[in-house]
Amino acid sequence: MDEKTANGDDVRRRVVELATRAEAIVEALEAKAADGRWAMTAFSRYRLCELLDVMPYDRYEGELEDDPAALLDEAAGLADQIDVSIEDLSWRLALGDALRTAAGDIRRVRDAGDV
Repeated sequence: MDEKTANGDDVRRRVVELATRAEAIVEALEAKAADGRWAMTAFSRYRLCELLDVMPYDRYEGELEDDPAALLDEAAGLADQIDVSIEDLSWRLALGDALRTAAGDIRRVRDAGDV
């Protein structure tokens, strides 16, 4: 494996790690909220999980105190750096869009709950 491929794999792993942590945080928030508002983020979060082959509602052992939208923003910036073949370019573009959409949905729901 050459260095470029190894770095690309590291970036992909980091994107998956950030998205998985964000998903776990939102799941915890969803479980605590009695009004069901977090369900409005379900579609964008599911789309993201599908693109990354992440199992939603899977057990997560890590830290759940971070801002999930900020984690997804960081992941989106990294996703833009993933070097892919021309055949996988649409996947990378869809991934960046899914990360940004999920982050925006999370912010809207979170901010609406703060009002």
